[in-house]
Amino acid sequence: MPVREMKESDLPEVLAIQRELAFQDWKEPQFVSEIKADYALAVVYESDTDSAEILGYAIFHLMGPDSELLSIATKRNTQRKGIGTSLIQAGFQKLSAGDSLFLEVRENNANARHFYERHGFEPFSIRKNYYSDGETAILYKKNL
Repeated sequence: MPVREMKESDLPEVLAIQRELAFQDWKEPQFVSEIKADYALAVVYESDTDSAEILGYAIFHLMGPDSELLSIATKRNTQRKGIGTSLIQAGFQKLSAGDSLFLEVRENNANARHFYERHGFEPFSIRKNYYSDGETAILYKKNL
């Protein structure tokens, strides 16, 4: 599987994916902090081609029974090809039976919500006006 731990040298490509999708505004120091944190799992999906292009990434906080998926993204032209599934499964593999994985997603992001629901996440709450633009967040949880 072409999923591996993220390295600092991956950050230009990871930041380019984030800019392409315009869904988050993390800066390089935030990614560096996640890469170095003992409780975090930061992974990338790397193409099998000679160029070894980064096609997606995910960041998890592995906190035992209450872990969190902070961010997951794939390049727009590679979406719906199983890359997101591979990335999210990398996080699932680090958790134990009985653990829960939480996340939040913009209410209007139907594609992401469908992706999470397909992977067993269930909405359980909302946070009104959560994002800086006033949009509501839907909170999801998956019990493993």
